[in-house]
Amino acid sequence: MARGRKERQAEDDLLDWFTISYRTLGIALAVVLSIAGGAVYYYFFSDRPEEQVVESPPPTVTGARFATLEGSVKMKPVGQVEWVSADRGVVLKKGDLVQTRPGSAAEIQFFDGTIVHLRPDSLITIEETSQDPSTKVSRVRTHISSGEINLQTTRQSVPGSETSVSTPNLSGRMGENSNAAVRVAEGGDSDFRLFQGSGKLQTRTGQTLDLKANEAVKVDAAGKAAPKVVLPAIPTLLAPSHQAEITYPNAAQATTLLVWKGVPEATSYHVMVDYSAYFNRPIVDRKGLRDSSVELRGLDVGKYYWRVSAIDKGGEEGSFSEFARFTVASAGSGGRGDGPPPPLLIESLEVRQNILQIKGKTEPGASVTVNGQRLDVGADGAFNDFITLSLDKPGKQEVVIRAAGLNGGVRELKRAVVVGY
Repeated sequence: MARGRKERQAEDDLLDWFTISYRTLGIALAVVLSIAGGAVYYYFFSDRPEEQVVESPPPTVTGARFATLEGSVKMKPVGQVEWVSADRGVVLKKGDLVQTRPGSAAEIQFFDGTIVHLRPDSLITIEETSQDPSTKVSRVRTHISSGEINLQTTRQSVPGSETSVSTPNLSGRMGENSNAAVRVAEGGDSDFRLFQGSGKLQTRTGQTLDLKANEAVKVDAAGKAAPKVVLPAIPTLLAPSHQAEITYPNAAQATTLLVWKGVPEATSYHVMVDYSAYFNRPIVDRKGLRDSSVELRGLDVGKYYWRVSAIDKGGEEGSFSEFARFTVASAGSGGRGDGPPPPLLIESLEVRQNILQIKGKTEPGASVTVNGQRLDVGADGAFNDFITLSLDKPGKQEVVIRAAGLNGGVRELKRAVVVGY
């Protein structure tokens, strides 16, 4: 009997072991499932801190726009085959082409303040207009295929920024606050005239040249540069002075004398007179004048702009003077009375630095002034004119526009503009 009890006890112990073992495994499995469930709940349903999203800085507008358009100006956007009329609302980008036709001109202003003025019969390509978003270093590059441009740069606020220009046979990097004229002749020759600032040039043959203010260089079609030359100084205009009004009994039979201060190194002078401050369609364009004055006969009643440059014995032409504007009037013109004021419509007021361009319309025969400066009004009453604004310092300024009709009535408008230097 003792043996039987031992055998049953061993079997009972074995059964108890298996029972405990299965129970332990069950408890362990339940614990594992609980932990896993808690982890899943925590991952998907608990309030975890939201991941912070780093927003990209807003994109910088790095294109260029037309500041002024005169006459027939065409553009061909990159990737397109058709030429279209230039539009001041268009943003010019890398690869865009701009072309001026005869008697036309365009002024392009880049995002960094660089200004490119296209003379008539010119073709350029916008090769680069960009800014590094992290360093703010800017790049502006223009290629001129034919014609002539005037290029002005501003002060660079970020070191490493650059403005450059190229032709088929040279490339040049402009210094800040520089002013230059670049021309590509029909035969492929290029000339670079630096009036202000500095420039570093490299020709297609690998020559490098450093230009200072009032220096110039010519590069032939093969890319070989001639020696640098010094340009003659800028003449000073004497008469008629800026904003002068000259009254004649009969303007058609009168003679107007233009006088300027001579330049010692000059052997001749170049005089231009135009209805516009851009001199795109000059009514007088005379080179080779030996004296420091010229007579103009029979100028019509109206407003004129004039400027002069000096030419030395080597044929090098210096920078043009700043323009002066004068008005030719006939004695007794304009009426007196107390009639109703004439209509006065202002279509646009645009300011570049301290030059104001005003466009609008009044009645035929009326006279229009802005801050006392007389505008040139067409026979149909339309006007599109330029005047110089004066301020002790840059900023907001109110201009007064007055139209006086033939019957003596006067209408006055006031507009606010912002003037910079």
